Amino acid sequence: MENPTYAAPSQSAVGISKLNGYQTNLLLRFQNIIELATEDTTDLTMAATQTHQIQVHTAAMIKTVEDLLTLTRALKEAWLFGQTGEDVADHNGDNSSRASASENEQIDGDAKFVVEWLRAKLREGNISGAIGDNDQEK
Repeated sequence: MENPTYAAPSQSAVGISKLNGYQTNLLLRFQNIIELATEDTTDLTMAATQTHQIQVHTAAMIKTVEDLLTLTRALKEAWLFGQTGEDVADHNGDNSSRASASENEQIDGDAKFVVEWLRAKLREGNISGAIGDNDQEK
């Protein structure tokens, strides 16, 4: 039986919490690198250990930045496909018709206008017809 008071976090909330985690991780790793780099060590063994620790922290920072780039890519995709800011009710099938009929008609009209405008520009030759034509012109 489901808990009726439980609300699944939206993708935006999850993304923001991941972003904060990545930011914290980067700051802590950078702080550790600075602390290791500022220690004066005359012993070669300690210097080698510090160098290894700096390399480990640097590799972890690189991995975190890669994860951050993946997160931003996922958030961009969610934004493009209209998945950000969704209500939990939308996932359950409730409140599925958020946009009224007049709003849908307005959206359809705007889409038709854009399509007709693009067709006119293509006929005029102001926009190349295929993706990648810019590479051929250079």
